[in-house]
Amino acid sequence: MEERKVSERGSPMRRRKGATSCATLIAALAFVSAGSFTGTARGEPQPPPTPNAPAPYAQEIPTGTPEGLAEYLTFAFGKMDEYWKNHFKQQEELTGPSAYYSLILPGQESVSRCLPEPIQANTQNYFYCAADSWTNAKGTTYTGGIHMPVGSAMDLRAETSAFAVATVMAHEYGHEVTQEYMTQLNLPGIVQMKDGAPVLDENGNIIPVKEAELIADCFSGNWAKYAFKQKMVRNADLGQAVRALVSAADTTIGAHQPHGNKSERTTAFTMGYNTGSPLKCAQQYWVTHPWP
Repeated sequence: MEERKVSERGSPMRRRKGATSCATLIAALAFVSAGSFTGTARGEPQPPPTPNAPAPYAQEIPTGTPEGLAEYLTFAFGKMDEYWKNHFKQQEELTGPSAYYSLILPGQESVSRCLPEPIQANTQNYFYCAADSWTNAKGTTYTGGIHMPVGSAMDLRAETSAFAVATVMAHEYGHEVTQEYMTQLNLPGIVQMKDGAPVLDENGNIIPVKEAELIADCFSGNWAKYAFKQKMVRNADLGQAVRALVSAADTTIGAHQPHGNKSERTTAFTMGYNTGSPLKCAQQYWVTHPWP
């Protein structure tokens, strides 16, 4: 099995029980899990899939159609949820994450509190919205929505690979991880700060900084390493993964969603992949907290 190296992608606060100390996050960093997932992908909200297949099954999924790619991304989302839930279980008194996802196929749409219009299959963005919540028929509530327009994802897959598209989804899941850390550990947001308080723009909105996106890239790299070790992908072409991430990048810090430039994003993803350590990602990119 060959592993190819890289040569060169302001959320509301959320619920959770009483926060614990930051030392909790510094503690255990082991990740142990088994199995993987399949499930139905639709434009409507979906809970994390249930484990019922080994990770190498992902290599058998044909991704040349929107339906096939949706199946692959459903499988990948299950592996992301598995990875991060096992990480949080290693941390004393931490719970979660609890995000849901929606994969929007042609002819379908999804809604988010972060957007004024429904999300279509060809919407040119993939995103996480901490303000989104959904309660299923069993009464279980999921908070934080990850939305993936499959039509646009098909275009990205044609330029890169299905695994690269999954790393973009892992980036969005990385924002859920950030949100959980911030809520449960009482950490400050990764935003522009002055005199200990967030800086607001002329409309009263908190101004994000690129590190909020770079930490999600780093977390995406953490998951990519795990997926490769689990043999979800035969060749971990990290160059394609970075290419997929930077395709959504903007480099103007004053932009609503600054992502950092290609070099910065490559560095972040590579750090996450090579170290396999969420703590290393936090120490590097959580610039509003004094990590040891």
